[in-house]
Amino acid sequence: MIYSPQFDRLARMSAMTKVTFFDVVEETHVPLRKALRDHPAWDARLVTDPLHEQNAVLAQDSEVVSAFGTSRVTAGVLDKLPALRLIATRSTGHDHIDLAGAAARNVRVCNVPGYSEDTVAEYTLGLLIALMRRLPATLRRCYHGDFSRIGLTGSDLRGKTLGLLGTGRIGARVARLAHAFGMRLLACDPRPDETLRREYGMTYLALEDLLPQVDALSLHLPYSEATHHLLNAERLGALKPGVVLVNTARGGIVDSRALARLQAEGHFGGLALDCFEGEEIWLSALAPLPRHFSPTQVDQALNNFRLQLGDNAILTPHNAFNSAEALQRGIDVTLENIQAFFAGNPKNLVTPV
Repeated sequence: MIYSPQFDRLARMSAMTKVTFFDVVEETHVPLRKALRDHPAWDARLVTDPLHEQNAVLAQDSEVVSAFGTSRVTAGVLDKLPALRLIATRSTGHDHIDLAGAAARNVRVCNVPGYSEDTVAEYTLGLLIALMRRLPATLRRCYHGDFSRIGLTGSDLRGKTLGLLGTGRIGARVARLAHAFGMRLLACDPRPDETLRREYGMTYLALEDLLPQVDALSLHLPYSEATHHLLNAERLGALKPGVVLVNTARGGIVDSRALARLQAEGHFGGLALDCFEGEEIWLSALAPLPRHFSPTQVDQALNNFRLQLGDNAILTPHNAFNSAEALQRGIDVTLENIQAFFAGNPKNLVTPV
């Protein structure tokens, strides 16, 4: 038999594990490419766009798909991925993945817990300080050359009451930072953290008891059927006038229509939303809009657009996680997850509840 280098190269390529990475934005591309050098047995493809039904064909022969929270791994997407064995999301949250659909197809799902805890907590405090010190209105005025301080008097954090919905890893870190600023801490969580109670004076209350007492409310819950519109019109209305609200969790926890109405009525002292319903449309920045956006998403996006008409609102592009350190941790753990899966010892698995 005559040896052919070309045949040998083709044989090696056919034996390589095909892995497709979606949502590979510019900031992620270089560190991901660099990390992939340690995995020469993987035939890796990097795709800039989020994964959806229209581009799933790019991964139809892949055993592994890795995506981020802007992707939507639906049953329709899964149907287009016949070779798929593992979904490795580069996020802690996994509400963008049809877990039941994946399990029905014997596809495993893993995530990267804890990669951005400090990152998100620091961002949350930054947003809270910006609202309390009226930074949105201050910056808008200064951008136009007006350096008058009239009407820009803010409030100290010290002595104010912060309410936390969720005191998991991120919520607990926010509590510690807020305590350092001298804030009083209230929380609602079905699993109270005894360390926070003992060391930081945290008081746990039922949601209806907590809402009327807080000067600021910060959300740190996962999104699920149970938390969908947890803050509905009635509960948002129960917050005292002048309250500030920070959401670095998930947009669907808050009813965007009710939020827009109460903001228009002057109910809030400030809103800082890094996550909001309809954010997928804002993040796409495309015109005309892709067909996979539903009328509901368009309506939600318009509701949140109205929030920006006030000078007390900050909307950011789901950016709380986005530090160089957190991105690197997310990449490292994702590649470890993929390697562990093929070694027969999967870790950080997520299963349907």
